[in-house]
Amino acid sequence: MDARTRQGGKKKCRECNQFEDLDEDMRCTTCATPEDKLEECRTCKKKVREIDNGIKCDGCKTWNHIGCEKVGKNYYKALKEEDGATWFCKACKQTILSSFGELRKLRNDNKQMREELQKVTSNTENINERVNNIEDRLNKQDEDTVEKTTSKVLERIEQVEIVQKSVEVVLQRLEEKQQREKCKKNIVLYNVPESKQQRLQEKTDEDILKCRDLFENSLKVKQFKIERVLRLGRPREDERNRPILVQLREENEKWSIINNARNMKYETDPEKKKIGISKDLTKEERDAEKRVREELREKRRNGEQGWYVKNGTLHRTQGTRNRY
Repeated sequence: MDARTRQGGKKKCRECNQFEDLDEDMRCTTCATPEDKLEECRTCKKKVREIDNGIKCDGCKTWNHIGCEKVGKNYYKALKEEDGATWFCKACKQTILSSFGELRKLRNDNKQMREELQKVTSNTENINERVNNIEDRLNKQDEDTVEKTTSKVLERIEQVEIVQKSVEVVLQRLEEKQQREKCKKNIVLYNVPESKQQRLQEKTDEDILKCRDLFENSLKVKQFKIERVLRLGRPREDERNRPILVQLREENEKWSIINNARNMKYETDPEKKKIGISKDLTKEERDAEKRVREELREKRRNGEQGWYVKNGTLHRTQGTRNRY
């Protein structure tokens, strides 16, 4: 028997010395795979081979060496043997833990809003019941009394409509509050060139590098951590660059970037100079800002000078007079 053959008929790979099914060149499937086809470890950026004990994160879908993620061999073995087992890398675990705190806060807010909504609903039911009782009594009263009672019924109906509108307002405020909570750590970048890579993960990694370069070298912001980047919308046929949504670790990191956006005027790179930076606004905030800017354009068309927009509202420079 061949010295490279073990029980079961499998032979030892000439490169990794593992007993596997080999090809004509006496190499296993992993060693025969081209280097550019192997997945890359998120931590050390080296290729993850079959013999390297790699593990894939169920959150970000990236591969990692168990040594880079400090996963014990016994735990790794148990994960491989258990069907349906899930594992998350350190970065995803941190994101999940921070999300739990935000969800807990939203849950408390929702509980308070539901209690208020329950009170409003209870009042609505009482009013409806009274209206029904009045309608029953109308059938027993004479014509003179009907006219007076009808007026009261109409007043009650108006009250019901007011209460219903109040319920709608409460629900809208709740939704807006939840949306603002989601947006409070986000910024949006415009006119950032899109990656030419084919794989989604490679495109995402390139966008992260561009964001870091912009924040550190152009805006001079050093303290930040990017949790996630996402291109907004579908790829455009005209090849225009889609906006990038950037989620940061803390809200104060977002404001550091927004406040340092004025440093872009010193940027000499023509590609970077086209980049725009803004907060991630909710639909209600975007509509309000659009109305304010339309009002500003109308004032300028009418010859009024000295008006400007700040924090979503219209202001006028002190000491400025209209010129006609």
